[in-house]
Amino acid sequence: MKKIRIYQLLSYSIILLLFASCSDFLEPATDNTMTEEEVFANAQSFNGPLMEAYNALGETFDIQMDNMTDNSVARDLASMNYLCATGALRPDNNPLDNWVFNYQQIRRLNQYLSKMKFDPAAPIPTPVRFFRILNAQDSIDNVREFWRLYGEAYFLRAFFYSNLLKDYGGVSSDGNLLGVPLIGDQILEVTGDNLNLPRASYSDCVKEIINGCDTAVKYLPVQYMGADRVTGASMNGRASGISVLALKARVLLYAASPAFNPNNDAGLWEAAAVAAGEAIRAVAGGFQDLVNTPASSATEDPGNNYYFTQLQNKDWNDNGRDLFFRGNVLTGNKQFENDNYPPGMYGAALTNPSQNYVDAFPDRNGYPIDAEGTVYDPANPYANRDPRLALWVAFNGSQLGPGGYYTVESYESGIDAYDPLQKTSRTSYYLRKLLRPKTVSLIPGVTAAATPRTRIILGKPELYLNFAEAANEAWGVTADPKGFGFTAKTVLEKIHLQYGSGNQYLNSVIGNDAGLFRKYVRNNRRLTLSFEGHYYYDLRRWIPDGSPDALNVEVYGMKIVKTGNTFSYERILMEKRNFKSPFQPISYMELYNAPALKQNKGWE
Repeated sequence: MKKIRIYQLLSYSIILLLFASCSDFLEPATDNTMTEEEVFANAQSFNGPLMEAYNALGETFDIQMDNMTDNSVARDLASMNYLCATGALRPDNNPLDNWVFNYQQIRRLNQYLSKMKFDPAAPIPTPVRFFRILNAQDSIDNVREFWRLYGEAYFLRAFFYSNLLKDYGGVSSDGNLLGVPLIGDQILEVTGDNLNLPRASYSDCVKEIINGCDTAVKYLPVQYMGADRVTGASMNGRASGISVLALKARVLLYAASPAFNPNNDAGLWEAAAVAAGEAIRAVAGGFQDLVNTPASSATEDPGNNYYFTQLQNKDWNDNGRDLFFRGNVLTGNKQFENDNYPPGMYGAALTNPSQNYVDAFPDRNGYPIDAEGTVYDPANPYANRDPRLALWVAFNGSQLGPGGYYTVESYESGIDAYDPLQKTSRTSYYLRKLLRPKTVSLIPGVTAAATPRTRIILGKPELYLNFAEAANEAWGVTADPKGFGFTAKTVLEKIHLQYGSGNQYLNSVIGNDAGLFRKYVRNNRRLTLSFEGHYYYDLRRWIPDGSPDALNVEVYGMKIVKTGNTFSYERILMEKRNFKSPFQPISYMELYNAPALKQNKGWE
């Protein structure tokens, strides 16, 4: 009887961690061994590898990743993100290195799929009984459960490959556009298998992910609704058909982007637009408004429906759920408030929005603040701005905390002005996005509700922006050659409608100008998806020539001086980004253990 060996993880090498023979769910309590028959004898342990892959999705957004862009700066100058953003990013020093982690999940899923054998001639055609078989419907549901789990596993494998491609896809040192090693269905062992695998081409990696998505979508319901025990609302949070379609649209958008589409192949843009358009049409209700409630003032949490309220929904509401795929939901959580409230509210102010980020918000009519016709007033910079600014950034005069008990004073000599000893914001701004300042209090001894939160991995706002960007490149601002019933422009208008942003600039200035629309939709993407882990990668995929120059920008804060009842404002240089390459480095350990790998350009 074959025994499963438990390997000790001695290093972060792909050789040891990626291909270790088992994972935590296999660890026995007694003699350190379990037979495969024991592990896969019942549904709970049989599904262990799949559940471990789900648990690996993460529970919260990596807010501090934006400290490696010009959206924000780290208050702690010893933080890894700050150091890497200012020149210390190296193959042996990368806070985003997830090579081993993602391959570990892929191996786990391959192990699971190897056991997912369906035998229609057997009395029980599934490898284990997923339900007790008491009647004919139980037998039917047992088979339906098998195929849904089968689809979930294919989706998750495609997802973890997409993470690897997003992080490590790029031009190699010898000028080839490469992705990552593809291992197919193999369950590679530390001993006996050839682990010196080369990187596949970028296009082959895209094909592998899309093929996985196309397989998964055959077996998954588009949405989980109703009381059915296999495809009902109780399954919300698991992979669904709309999860698959949204992932496919994301991967194809990246493949069409300048960094990975050097010849600007219009066919790649069209493929991305079609995939996103089909995903939009597939969800209940099709093309519709995004679910949200605009904030009526800067002291209110409404406007955060997408990030918080929808986590409580067990079924798709009349407007359609905007949240397609997420990590586990944390309850009673205050992490982001602890990390980012001002010290005067007992927070740590770790991530400080930059002046660059604040300047990216247009005026109330949608005009960039440096455009002709804007109502922006530099002497009163936070007035007449896009509503998202007051909702996502706490600036001088903002009210925070339940009941708005705390007023931010970030002018010089104010309690929230920069003071390294007090650990206040370096930029005069405090993060508000993804926080619930009306709901969560950190005051000692005060009983105040915390909040549920999670990492939203795939959602409708990103999907709409994916379509708007790809459709503009493929067909222009207002064309609809595929008969979707929506265009790049009308989809972007839905993004604006979510928070009450103005469309005057979009209608009066941009019109059908694809170049202006490209710049505008990229900025909307920057704002809408900020602090959710997208902007770092967007900046890199938009680079057409392999040069890091576009990344290496100056990042500013604001100095505010109060004189009587008036304020003056001065931009202050905080730091400059310093990257050697637009592509992520592959760690030295992986290169050492697999000499067939080629490093990305700029990290030789």
